[in-house]
Amino acid sequence: MLVLTAFLVGLAGVLLGFWWAPFAAGVFIGLVTRRGRVAIPAGGVAGAVAWLLPLAAIQARFGIGPTAASLAAIMGFGRQGTLAIALTVVVGALLGLTGAWLASSLRLLQRPAPR
Repeated sequence: MLVLTAFLVGLAGVLLGFWWAPFAAGVFIGLVTRRGRVAIPAGGVAGAVAWLLPLAAIQARFGIGPTAASLAAIMGFGRQGTLAIALTVVVGALLGLTGAWLASSLRLLQRPAPR
């Protein structure tokens, strides 16, 4: 339940213009999930979906094709708008993934070493 809340906070942050919100959501996921093997992929998925849903909504409402093609041309990829969208979703995934990884690794520093 807390992971879903973190995802919704990340999504709301992206919708409000805070592009780094999936990182904060990933940090929260890393703090509340005990196992790093679960927290890190969950943070990555939450970050990717937090960026994918607004892009899908823009596509459904306005059509994002010309904008994505222009962005791809600026990035040097020709007129391949799909690549620009994919890279945007990858950035969201990396934000969530690194946030969860950071929080999971910091939690390990608090725990005493086993004897």
